[in-house]
Amino acid sequence: MKFKSKFILSLVVAAMVSFDAVQADTTDVVVKENIIEAVQNIDIVSLNVLLAEGADIDSLDEAGNTALILASRIGNPRMVKIILAHEPNIDQKNSKGYTALMIASEQGQIHIVEKLLEKGADRSLTNSDGLTAADLAVRFGQPEVAKLLSGASQGELTR
Repeated sequence: MKFKSKFILSLVVAAMVSFDAVQADTTDVVVKENIIEAVQNIDIVSLNVLLAEGADIDSLDEAGNTALILASRIGNPRMVKIILAHEPNIDQKNSKGYTALMIASEQGQIHIVEKLLEKGADRSLTNSDGLTAADLAVRFGQPEVAKLLSGASQGELTR
């Protein structure tokens, strides 16, 4: 009987120790310090926490990129959706005159281009070189994005 008691007691202690270790792993989430860092690290938890705490959705990095521009470059639709839900300045330009729509178009991120257009992104804006999002899509070999932006049929694009 003593053996069974000691055995059960050791199982209970082992279970408590392993429970504490599991619990420590799930509660040690480190939230990034700013929204730009959260987007750059594709850290959706930090992004949500920072936005819930009132972080400025239109914060800029050293190159004038907003969280939306960075998320559009990365191509993470979930991050873009979260950012768009907080009503950013959708047509904000970075230091080179690029908007999120231009970046997504250049990168061929068609699903993000669609979301940005749904939210009212201005497809007529130009960057510092005078190029629109459609121009960038063509230049960087993104015919489906160019078609979406220009409204042209596929036959018109390939002529």
